[in-house]
Amino acid sequence: MGVVIMKMLRALLLVPCFAVVAAACTVSSEDTTESAGEDITGATMVSRGEEWVNAKLHYCQAAYGAYDGDTACWGWEGSSHRCWRHSNPAWNKYRSDCSGFISWAWSLPAVGSGGYVTGDFAPFGGSISHTISGGNLAPGDALNKTNNEHILMFKHWITPGHSAVFMEEPGCSSSMPYAHEFTSHVTISGSKVYIDYEGAWFYAIRKNGKNAGGGGGGDNATTSADACNHGPGYCTATLQCDDGHWIVRQDDPHACTTVVNVQEPCDKGPGFCTSTLQCENGHWVPRWDDPHACTSGPGS
Repeated sequence: MGVVIMKMLRALLLVPCFAVVAAACTVSSEDTTESAGEDITGATMVSRGEEWVNAKLHYCQAAYGAYDGDTACWGWEGSSHRCWRHSNPAWNKYRSDCSGFISWAWSLPAVGSGGYVTGDFAPFGGSISHTISGGNLAPGDALNKTNNEHILMFKHWITPGHSAVFMEEPGCSSSMPYAHEFTSHVTISGSKVYIDYEGAWFYAIRKNGKNAGGGGGGDNATTSADACNHGPGYCTATLQCDDGHWIVRQDDPHACTTVVNVQEPCDKGPGFCTSTLQCENGHWVPRWDDPHACTSGPGS
């Protein structure tokens, strides 16, 4: 009798879970645990995401060649309403929507209709990911919209804690209905991040088992587990980018050409610029606030 009851309980645990948006995920608890525990570096996540961005992979809520129920996409899909986007055997089984993009970039299995959905990610689900402080975002982390409607990827900081580069699949109603990256100012409140470009609050989240530490909101801008993708000469108060890797700044303190220790006043004088920042009234500000004010420095 006890054996029968145990079998019934196990069967109940394997009932498919239902998605909040887009499609249903039909993965067992065993599959979820396995995928969530797979180690992957942030650099690899970013690299996989860039593959879709470089291909400008068109948005659709279906795997390659499958029927797409998103009526907003029917205009480009034709009368068949099928997702005939750019074909690649590595991607074809994934939906090219926002959560399909993260499923691919995080090397998660293409469960259900082609990947996990927003409701499977933190804070709505905890088997794949967990929330982190917005100031600790590191390359490859993601941001899940607070109303559970959209998810996107964090690429890297421009001004730690203030502006960053992101990647997303934005939807067929967007002016750019394909995988792309964008830069935006942000506001951080604990695990919540307001992204100006999106006009909404998101939860900062990290994949369980991701082989990369915290870092991003100040001097600890990243960890040695991730390659530095900011370019040579990029520095925080304690770290610098050297040959694609983070090293301790005191190893070569004079190599810094794009200092981004924005917590300290800028003593370089008006018009001094790096590739992303400029000195204005004694403070560092994002360069795009007044790009023509650059008159000296490595970015002039």
